[in-house]
Amino acid sequence: MPTDIATKPNTIPQRHDVNAEHTWKLTDIYPNDESWEADYKKVQSLIEEAKTYNGRLGKLAKTLYACLEARSDISIIMMNLYQYAYLSKDVDNRVSKYQAMTQRGMMLSAQAGAAFSFIEPELLKLDEKKLRALAAKFPRTDYYDFYIEELIRSKAHVRSEEVEELLAMSSVVARGPDTIFSMFDDADIKYPSIIDEDSNEIKLTKQRYAKLIESKDRRVRKESHEAFYAPYKEHVNTLGASLASSVNKDVFYTKARRFNTCLERALDGDNIPLSVYHSLLDTTESNLAGLHDYVRLRKKILKLDEIYPYDMVCPLFPDMERQTPYAEAVRQVIEASKPLGEKYVSSLSKAFSTRWVDVFETEGKGGGAYSWGNYSTHPFVLMNYNDTTDSMFTLAHEMGHAMHSALANAAQPYPKAHYSIFVAEVASTLNEGLLMQLMLKGTDNPKEKLSLLNRYIDMTMGTFFNQIMYARFELMIHSEVEKGGALSPDIMSEMYRNLTQQYFGPDLVVDEFAPLKWCRIPHFYNMYYVYQYSTSYAASQAILTKFINGEKGIIDKYLEMLSSGGKDHPIELLKICGIDMATPDPVRATLNLFKTQVAEMEKLAL
Repeated sequence: MPTDIATKPNTIPQRHDVNAEHTWKLTDIYPNDESWEADYKKVQSLIEEAKTYNGRLGKLAKTLYACLEARSDISIIMMNLYQYAYLSKDVDNRVSKYQAMTQRGMMLSAQAGAAFSFIEPELLKLDEKKLRALAAKFPRTDYYDFYIEELIRSKAHVRSEEVEELLAMSSVVARGPDTIFSMFDDADIKYPSIIDEDSNEIKLTKQRYAKLIESKDRRVRKESHEAFYAPYKEHVNTLGASLASSVNKDVFYTKARRFNTCLERALDGDNIPLSVYHSLLDTTESNLAGLHDYVRLRKKILKLDEIYPYDMVCPLFPDMERQTPYAEAVRQVIEASKPLGEKYVSSLSKAFSTRWVDVFETEGKGGGAYSWGNYSTHPFVLMNYNDTTDSMFTLAHEMGHAMHSALANAAQPYPKAHYSIFVAEVASTLNEGLLMQLMLKGTDNPKEKLSLLNRYIDMTMGTFFNQIMYARFELMIHSEVEKGGALSPDIMSEMYRNLTQQYFGPDLVVDEFAPLKWCRIPHFYNMYYVYQYSTSYAASQAILTKFINGEKGIIDKYLEMLSSGGKDHPIELLKICGIDMATPDPVRATLNLFKTQVAEMEKLAL
């Protein structure tokens, strides 16, 4: 039982120690590995059929439609193949069988992409009028209409059939830096042990570090921080080479696709104006006074002469902190979702009871948390639950993603079901906001309210400020390579050191380990991903305010937005809820709210 495991602080739980109800039911994808192999062979044969469409797409609407449907069918099967293999691997990254199946899945996906790579170049040879005329004769005109319009918009960046085939084939090699980092960070890395508050020797893991760094004992925080970053410092050259290779890969594809910058390429897919990204960074960096005030306030409340990075996440009011077992977290997350309606609550409850979630940390399991939607089954959520309130909020976050996927998949055809990360993080962070509102309403204790206010502020720090700082770092490292420079561990560490000081202000003492944080951020291997946390958080806070103020119809509008999947550009989908991210207003509002909350905390605490 997980509760029994927790009594053995110097051991790491094994997979067989966890109750089945707290693990994924991967048989919902495939009943066994043999069924996976059968679908693998099926895709291989379907790939051969792709060539029968080559050169014929501009003649008859039914031929073009059949080709697009064939690609969709293969994509759905490929999603099952890759997800089953990867999730099987991720519960224990040491198992070579599933490492191999994951690699095979990636290679098959690349082959499928290459097999259908003729579609876009062939279609873009057609006159736009003819292409739209063909689409108007499809058996279902509402399946591929957005795809056709997006294809026309992207015309300048689609290459010849031969180049597209090579780019598709190169995708396996391009995943190298990410795969190498993942193998190091999830499978090979070995953390040392430390002594906790109760004099127990604790062997560090990512999840244990997340808990220990919140300790009210400053010695424990300091030693955890130093011990956790020691392996990254020891392997900084390898990790530097890995991240630099990833950036070089990004620049290569940017040039191949004829974009001016990696940022332009990253934002083009969702038709996000460059001004949205730059405005996010510039607006925030011009208004860091609230964050600097918070660092100063932390220093006062903790009664420190100097405040270090390891003092930045511990609860300021630890006596009000409580353990939150997983069953209680599930109950709270369901209760918090009630404003979204009975149907949403029923679906969420079913998700918990039918093993969508892999709950506890075990040796070799992938770190952190994520949700992974699947069009033909249901989403799967990875957790490493550790009985903290933070972990409960992470659960609410990931289930927001999962429900978004479930709603979009149910409402949209496959070509329109996949939504942008830009919109996805609205669903996740709004669920966190709903949980926070539930907890604030559930107490009349001033000290507990102060503790919750602290958590709300820390949530804004983690989801908003930290992600914007990461986004600036991404812009810096990509710009360096784009202008002909090279990246080294020293260069990246110096960049990160300066940003840390800029964002957190003069009161924070940046120690030797804080500049190494770039070494351990997996999102840096997914180009310009993290900024969307911040823009989405700003949007979700605006929508949450509409909920709180009782705006008529906002719940229905919000659920409509979630159910819209990817049928339009994300900025347009947010307008369903009356949010315009093309303006700096939501960002400014979030910054002002943060500053107000810091001032309120100072008034209550001192």
